[in-house]
Amino acid sequence: MKAFALTLSLLLICLQGFAKNPVPEVEFRKLPAVKLNTHSISSIKDLQGKVVLVDFWASWCSPCKEALPHYGKLYEKYKDKGLLVIGINEDDDIAERDAFLKTMPLKFPLFFDQDKSAVADFQVKALPTLYVFDKKLKPVAMHRGFDAKDTQALEKQILDLLK
Repeated sequence: MKAFALTLSLLLICLQGFAKNPVPEVEFRKLPAVKLNTHSISSIKDLQGKVVLVDFWASWCSPCKEALPHYGKLYEKYKDKGLLVIGINEDDDIAERDAFLKTMPLKFPLFFDQDKSAVADFQVKALPTLYVFDKKLKPVAMHRGFDAKDTQALEKQILDLLK
């Protein structure tokens, strides 16, 4: 119980710091070599009214590889109810990223953070990092790392936010 309280306290401290600038202005660039579904997103503020998950990932990151299919399933299941998942790739090796994406086609919008400005704006310290925003784009949660045991809690959180 103490570990849970400590984890919750640390999460709240992180979110408080993030909430000072709740929605960073980030220019998103589509991945150049990957065919994606069309979404016209120039900044995250264009997403007002949707529940938004922003996932920072890389192809060399084992937990990222495990998390991406879960986020893809959530997107497919709830996109018509107002959920949008955005993947922001942090690979330095574009060929490695593109080869990975051929083995794991993702239907949610993907963007490439070539100059690492998004990772800096969002204060990402580890991969994967997932941010959850409510319909007013207020940050609700931040998850560092990935544990499949937490996917049910994340889905419940999304359902609550979609109401």
